[in-house]
Amino acid sequence: MTRLGNHLHKIRLGLCNAYLIEGEGGAVLVDAGHVNSERTFIRYLKKHTIAPDTIKLIVITHVHFDHVGGLKALTARCRCPVAVHAREASALSHGAVFFPPGINLLGKMASLLGSTLGKPFMNYPPVKPDILVSEEMSLAPFGVSGKIVPTPGHTANSLSVLLTSGEAFVGDLASNYLPGDLGPIFPPFAENVEALLQSWDDLLEAGATIICPGHGRPFSAHLLRRKMRTLRNQPRCCVP
Repeated sequence: MTRLGNHLHKIRLGLCNAYLIEGEGGAVLVDAGHVNSERTFIRYLKKHTIAPDTIKLIVITHVHFDHVGGLKALTARCRCPVAVHAREASALSHGAVFFPPGINLLGKMASLLGSTLGKPFMNYPPVKPDILVSEEMSLAPFGVSGKIVPTPGHTANSLSVLLTSGEAFVGDLASNYLPGDLGPIFPPFAENVEALLQSWDDLLEAGATIICPGHGRPFSAHLLRRKMRTLRNQPRCCVP
C-alpha cells in the first residue's frame, strides 16, 4: 500500500477524494468534494488541529459536480482564492452541470444514465474563480513546493498538482478502485483517450512518483507506467 507523508492528507468528501497539502508557508487544497461535505472537512481539520485560514489556495482539477460541489462552502470557511483552468472558469461561475462520456461499458451506461436522469442530483452552487490557469503555475506563493500543470484527457482542460517531492494529485486522470495492486484502472470516463495517455506520460517524465487519484487509493507511478505500456501495446481498437 502506498502511504502519503504526514504533511499530505487524503480526505474523502462524498464520492471524491480531496487532498490537503501542508507546505512550509501554507496549505493548498486540491478539489472540494460533494455538496454538503463541508462538515466532514471541518471535522477533519479539527481532528488534525489545522486552522482553515492556513489554506491559501483551492485548486480544482476539473469542473464536475463531485469535485466542486463543496467549493462554495469551503471558500466561505477558508477565505482563500480558487484556481481553475481558464476554459472551465465559465462553467464553474455558472454552476454548469455536464456528464463526461464513458469509455467502457460501465462508463457508457453511467454516462447515459447521468446525462438523462442524474442532472438534478448534480447541481452545485456556482463559484467565481480567482485564478485562471492555462499553463504551468508555481505554488510557491502559496507556501507549497510544487506546481499546477495542465493534464487534458478526462476533460479537455483538466489540471493536476505535481509536488517537487513527486506526489501528483490528478483528479480523474487515473483511478485506483481495485485491491491488491490490480489497479490502477483506466478511468471509466474520458473526453480524449490519447490526450489522457499523453498526460500520464508527461507527469511521469516530470518526475511523478506517487499518483493520488480523485477516486480510490494513491499508488506508485510504476503501476501507472506499466498500465500505460500495456495500453499502448494493444491494437488501437482495443484501447479503452
